[in-house]
Amino acid sequence: MNDYPKTAERIPDYVRRILTLIESSGHQAYVAGGAVRDIVLGRVPHDYDIATSARPEDTIRIFKEAGVYYYDNAAKHGTVTAVTEEGDVEVTTFRVDGSYSDMRRPDEVIFKTTIEEDVKRRDFTVNAMYMDRGGQIHDPEGGQADCADKLIRTVGNPDRRFEEDALRVLRGIRFCSVLGFDIEPDTLKAMETHAGELKMISGERIASELTGIVTGRYAPKAIRTGWKILSVIIPEIAICRGFEQRSKYHDRDVLEHTLDVLDEIPLGEDGKRDPELAMAALFHDLGKPACFKLDANGTGHMKGHPAVSKEIAERVLNELKFPKQFITDVCLLVKLHDTYMAPDKKEVHRFMSSFPEAILEKLKYLQRADILAHSPLGRTRLARLEELNKISEELRASGAVFAVKDLAVNGKDLIEIGVKEGPEIGLVLSQIFDSYIDGKCVNTKASMLEEAQKILLTKSI
Repeated sequence: MNDYPKTAERIPDYVRRILTLIESSGHQAYVAGGAVRDIVLGRVPHDYDIATSARPEDTIRIFKEAGVYYYDNAAKHGTVTAVTEEGDVEVTTFRVDGSYSDMRRPDEVIFKTTIEEDVKRRDFTVNAMYMDRGGQIHDPEGGQADCADKLIRTVGNPDRRFEEDALRVLRGIRFCSVLGFDIEPDTLKAMETHAGELKMISGERIASELTGIVTGRYAPKAIRTGWKILSVIIPEIAICRGFEQRSKYHDRDVLEHTLDVLDEIPLGEDGKRDPELAMAALFHDLGKPACFKLDANGTGHMKGHPAVSKEIAERVLNELKFPKQFITDVCLLVKLHDTYMAPDKKEVHRFMSSFPEAILEKLKYLQRADILAHSPLGRTRLARLEELNKISEELRASGAVFAVKDLAVNGKDLIEIGVKEGPEIGLVLSQIFDSYIDGKCVNTKASMLEEAQKILLTKSI
């Protein structure tokens, strides 16, 4: 092990208290895994895990005696979680995993007495470092060198690591996306070899990793690196790779255009992309090859591709068991991404009244990213998008309403002027709303009741 300077300040007080508590009971305890990696990289860890020689029952006894609140829902796998005001700390017994007959979880967990044995079971070298209470980093697998070289490499034999848990194949791509690291060639080769085993992994676990991949700062690089692997989950990715669009509006193949769109989705304050926006960017054009047709001049056309791309997104996201609202929102963004109405106030108002405000706000970012990923000729459409966005902003600033429920009249008001109770009320309110958008009335009770009277006189309902 390398001898690094002691820098105890890198461990928060609440974590150090747990370390001290366990060590004072005669056991070894270290900060391990991702927190140490982040510290080496100069990042602020989001959470801290502790590896210890104490068995789960010993950890529970130590916490009980010290009055530390805890929960032990993963104790059979060696983990007990200490709950503090500053944050939770997972405390896991040194262990090695038994065989992985289902390529997802170990058939048994064997508790060991040394940290060196424990880190050999970890996935990648950058996650196999550990830190003692004094802040000294221990690095038996060369994780610090790989951090310096910006390299993702498995601990030991890569085939063995991925045979143990196929989800590690996606974890490698996620680390590439989040950290911007390259994947070491032998590791990438093994990842591609074992990619088919992802079919044995639950949809929920894959969904979590896929979300981490598309929202990461370096998502385009990660997808470009791991496209063969991701094609096991989304076959259309392989189809889109190298698929030329044969259009003066595009100067890249479908996959490269897609990755450029993803790159243009802005990062949030947390350094990640919005999950719905990022996922919509990934899927927005995957239906193009299925719609592709060449005209007599050799120009490619992909009419109807938003609807086909939406079907692909719906299929994949349902297979991976994403939340229903997430699927609905992503599919709507994909469906609308190529929709541009005339820069007319009434048309824009009607469009804004047809969809949730949150979706429309995200659509602006998706459409802008899509346009910026076109050829220089294709990017001329940006002026039209900006004009549409300006109209929508003016409408909102004017106090315009975008739903029947926000009108100055309601069903009770209509009944008082003679509209029959039942479906007729909804029909009249809908026509009043259309009249309001067309400028035939304003959103005041008097004006709208007057319009209601006209509608009743024309018997247009």
